[in-house]
Amino acid sequence: MTISCHMALFMVRYGEIALKSPGVRRMFERALAQNLASRFEKGGKECRIGLERGRVFLWADDPAFASQALARTFGVVSYSVVHETTSKREDIFCKAVDLSKPLFRQGTRFRVTARRSGQHTFTSMELARDAGSAVFLANEHLAPKVDLTNPDVEIFIEVRHHRSYVYTGSSPGPGGMPLGTQGRVIGMVNQKRDIAACWLMMKRGCRVIVRTADPGLAEPLRPWAPGLRTVQAADADLPRLASRKRADGICVGWSAAEFDGDSVILKAGLPVFYPLMGLADGQVEALLNKIGA
Repeated sequence: MTISCHMALFMVRYGEIALKSPGVRRMFERALAQNLASRFEKGGKECRIGLERGRVFLWADDPAFASQALARTFGVVSYSVVHETTSKREDIFCKAVDLSKPLFRQGTRFRVTARRSGQHTFTSMELARDAGSAVFLANEHLAPKVDLTNPDVEIFIEVRHHRSYVYTGSSPGPGGMPLGTQGRVIGMVNQKRDIAACWLMMKRGCRVIVRTADPGLAEPLRPWAPGLRTVQAADADLPRLASRKRADGICVGWSAAEFDGDSVILKAGLPVFYPLMGLADGQVEALLNKIGA
């Protein structure tokens, strides 16, 4: 695949993955990278992905598609469009100044935040202070003001060993664990709230095979799980279906009031998960709105 030199660069952050042991963490990082690559392949878009401890770097030829993909990929906590340079102070200052100029207006309040990993001749505080001075001087004709509490513009600098990344903000991802890292479940989708239950299981890393009489009901889940599979089967066929699909359990969207101890689902011989059991109706509705249902 030919990589264009004009690709946008995204820095992707994850959360829980970093708490795993080194071997498991690497496995989960690879799963996250594979899930992202699969999205781009299915969308007919080009990308390149690099892994570093604590970060995933994604080069994309279509920034809008990349942003949409990252916002719906489980395991992504947040992401930023970043501008890459060396770890030399003068190169970092130039990037920060270039980034500030289109954003500054008369009297703009700003701050610079810096962090580092690796060995450098400067501290994070010194870097933030000196980069802030460079930005101030470059925009002095606009009378900018340093505001560490409520800035109009915040410039972030992250130095990682011999490379640096300068950016102005981040966007949230769904968080959780990469899809496919925590087994497979049958998701019983018979009503709208069941969609929320399946989504929560996906967020925990489970691949969900949707069992529904109406495949259209599960469509809101598809943007979150490209390649989502739906099946139609009677409750009495659940053990056979689970065996055929190698499922580890069943997911239902029951509330406490809907719990049915005599249900065929509970007698299927598989663990049953109730991710909505402790949520109020308003919380479920808010979750459905987030999902896009």
